[in-house]
Amino acid sequence: MRNDEVTKVAGAFLIGGILGAAVALLYAPQSGQATRKDITRTARRVRNEIGDIVEDTIDSVHDFADDVKDKASDLIDSGVDLSEKAKKEIAAALEHGQKTVEKQRKRLSEALGI
Repeated sequence: MRNDEVTKVAGAFLIGGILGAAVALLYAPQSGQATRKDITRTARRVRNEIGDIVEDTIDSVHDFADDVKDKASDLIDSGVDLSEKAKKEIAAALEHGQKTVEKQRKRLSEALGI
């Protein structure tokens, strides 16, 4: 599966879980005030958890990018002569990955009002 597809599937499961939890709270047999408190608590918890997930994902991508940069540097240092085109492709791939992660982080933040 491509990275975009994995991101879309993960996002769909996350949104489905949030919506399912919201529906369950709305149909729970308790007073409106208690339900509103539950919704508020759950929303805060989910927001914090998603923030942690986003940060972990960003850290993982940055670690991956650093590893790729280190490996590319090792190849260059060991005398392997990468063509200029290959260097540009590596840099472009890293930039694309970072932009994608940042875009997803912003979308999640906006969706949750963080």
